[in-house]
Amino acid sequence: MTVETMEWIADTENAKIRLNSDYVGNYSGDVRFEVTGIIYHETTHVWQWNRNNHDAPDRLIEGIADYIRLKAGLAPPHWVKKGSGKKWDEGYTVTAYFLDYCDELKSGFVAFLNCLMKDNYSGEYFVQLLGKTMDELWMDYKNKYGSL
Repeated sequence: MTVETMEWIADTENAKIRLNSDYVGNYSGDVRFEVTGIIYHETTHVWQWNRNNHDAPDRLIEGIADYIRLKAGLAPPHWVKKGSGKKWDEGYTVTAYFLDYCDELKSGFVAFLNCLMKDNYSGEYFVQLLGKTMDELWMDYKNKYGSL
């Protein structure tokens, strides 16, 4: 299977970003906007501390990358709405919006979380930074958006 026929959009390994040319070539919307968003997402993986020791949940890692894309103003219209999802750690967009909520509670939250994840990962980092468990924060988030 060649890179052009793989069923993924992009990936990052050892600070190298690969983009699926079939995806880009067949994208029907604003290609520049989409590719820029993908590059923001994938570049985040290069700088995430936890990519070195691999103990944080992959869904959190992907959520942080989508959070960076969101904060850059590059969220595409097909993303789910804020408040969507059944669990905070569904990954990608659901987790990105949850992290955005956490950042509203403490400015710089995601950056602080990334720093704490340098050597390992613990769910207790949410308590340390925000004073509540992830589940408590998720309930507050769902209540804010009336999506319980």
